[in-house]
Amino acid sequence: MDKTESAVQDKLQASEEKLREEYEGSQRVKHVKLLTLKREFEMHKMKERETVKEYAGKLMEIVNKIKLLGEPFPDSKIVEKMLISLPARFEPKISTIEESCDLTRLTVAELISKLHAQKQRTSLRDDETVEGVFQARQKWRH
Repeated sequence: MDKTESAVQDKLQASEEKLREEYEGSQRVKHVKLLTLKREFEMHKMKERETVKEYAGKLMEIVNKIKLLGEPFPDSKIVEKMLISLPARFEPKISTIEESCDLTRLTVAELISKLHAQKQRTSLRDDETVEGVFQARQKWRH
């Protein structure tokens, strides 16, 4: 082997070593980012004043970042997270969903739809109650 071949070989080895260090470094950074995002996902809870859509949007933002880093993230895990982190006012609906749906096949969109439908029914009932009270007051005044 002459000097030129030896110099080329040395440069190749140095380049390979540098690439390996950069790759392993970026892999460590990626791993730390994934751990941070997973922790953020696990710790996130729905706030009392937050809507289901707002909460789901925040969770999906975290999930999308995780997926961008190449980590698979099944819908079933998101559905499970939502069901266990919703406020107590959702307990009756959660029980109904758990009894009537196959949670392994339930999508995030379906869950949001079911929870939103419950919210609409509750709002409708509240509106009817307020309307009934208003009408009763009107009759009493006359």
